[in-house]
Amino acid sequence: MTTAHAPGKVILFGEHAVVYGRPAIAVPVTQVRACAVVENAPRGQGLVIHAVDLNLQHQVGAVITTDDPAYPLEATVRHTLEWLGIEAIPDLTLTVSSTVPIARGLGSGAAIATAIVRALAQHLGRAPIFREVSDLV
Repeated sequence: MTTAHAPGKVILFGEHAVVYGRPAIAVPVTQVRACAVVENAPRGQGLVIHAVDLNLQHQVGAVITTDDPAYPLEATVRHTLEWLGIEAIPDLTLTVSSTVPIARGLGSGAAIATAIVRALAQHLGRAPIFREVSDLV
């Protein structure tokens, strides 16, 4: 079992400037955080995502549309596996949860994505550096 966390964040200055490639000043909010737990699963299960806070269970590779709440989670998983050079979807269970409030400007989506990338990479034998995690997220 591999667990990874990522804090929420607050952008103090330049929140909208980053859209145009300009710098911003952001700080972590360590009182809230996202958590991703990766566990080996029975052979043939594939990769199942449990999003505790969304009451969602999703089989990676199942039919999905961009408006599906599982879409960004699956996209993060698929990008991470691709970056790791893993072509076949491994048999894993990925459980994500978060205390970062959704849609409050605290970076809940980025925190979840960061925790997923870190946990998957570590579980599958790679310790990504900060820049690699940032690029994937």
